[in-house]
Amino acid sequence: MSTTDKIALPQQSLDQIPANRALVDQLYSHGKISKEARNEALQQLIPHTQWGIWASRLLLGLGVCLILSGVIYFFAFNWTKLLPAHKLGGVQFAIIASIISACVCSLNRLSGQLSLISASVFVGIFLAVFGQIYQTGADAYQLFMVWSLLILGWTILSKFAAHWVLWLVIFNVFLGLWWDQVVIARSLVEHDWTLLILPFLASLNGLVLCIRELLSQKASYDWLAPKWTRWIILIPILIALNIPIVLLIVDIDQAYDGVFIGSFIGVVGHICVYVYYRKIVKDIWSLAAVIISTLVIVETLAIRALLDMLWDEEELGLLLMGIASIGIITGFTMYLRYLTQALKEDTGISNA
Repeated sequence: MSTTDKIALPQQSLDQIPANRALVDQLYSHGKISKEARNEALQQLIPHTQWGIWASRLLLGLGVCLILSGVIYFFAFNWTKLLPAHKLGGVQFAIIASIISACVCSLNRLSGQLSLISASVFVGIFLAVFGQIYQTGADAYQLFMVWSLLILGWTILSKFAAHWVLWLVIFNVFLGLWWDQVVIARSLVEHDWTLLILPFLASLNGLVLCIRELLSQKASYDWLAPKWTRWIILIPILIALNIPIVLLIVDIDQAYDGVFIGSFIGVVGHICVYVYYRKIVKDIWSLAAVIISTLVIVETLAIRALLDMLWDEEELGLLLMGIASIGIITGFTMYLRYLTQALKEDTGISNA
């Protein structure tokens, strides 16, 4: 084998290179494996029966969601016709049945995990029903706070990414309601800090994302390895970072201190996310999300600038907005293609 035919693995050992279709195709195109080996490798990576597995899991998850929504609507629609004992007893029976189902099916199976998720949802329903029957007078944030605390043990025990997503949603709702009903409503500060909840939530979920990135590299946390567990956290983070920046651009004259602080954190957050997924993890889909979020900001800035300059020339302003939009989108698309090629060269195999 000559020097030019050797496979270069830039700054990576063999066990660090992910096995995927792109790698197999490059090995085949460089003549390193035979056609039979390529077909066998693709069969292992992408089995023909995979679509059936995904379809069955999707239908099972959809069925559980429909059942849970049906239980919620049942109580909402028949609220006045049910006795308090029926309301509380029915939800308690659902919690117990879900836990028994999780134990019988085992948490090693998807059906057992979905049963445990159902139990977590029924806990929230029970708290809501209890609060309505006895009129506890508690704020809405307290319901979500207690809900997140009560199901935290099950969430840790489950070692299931979807359960953690449910817990994170509940916890984020608690923080948002707490900020609105306690921090803002009872604040004696003259400044309006309403929008600061967005960078606060982005920072908190960013910490969760960092923990996910660290733990997903360990064999004992392989349930965090699927990339959707990264994207489902990253996208809400980018939205929370994006909103203050866009609001500052749209109406800078009416912006208050909270918007300025949120915008600064948003810019820093975008830069940190870009650098992390460009230089460290190298995930093109995460970079695409950052690029799209940045595109929205640049597009808003361009439209705002054209409106200020051409306020009296409506027709010309609309024409220039269209041209600017096409140019901005084209530029970002070309840059994203460049990033895709650069990441392939960084993480793939190439001739030395």
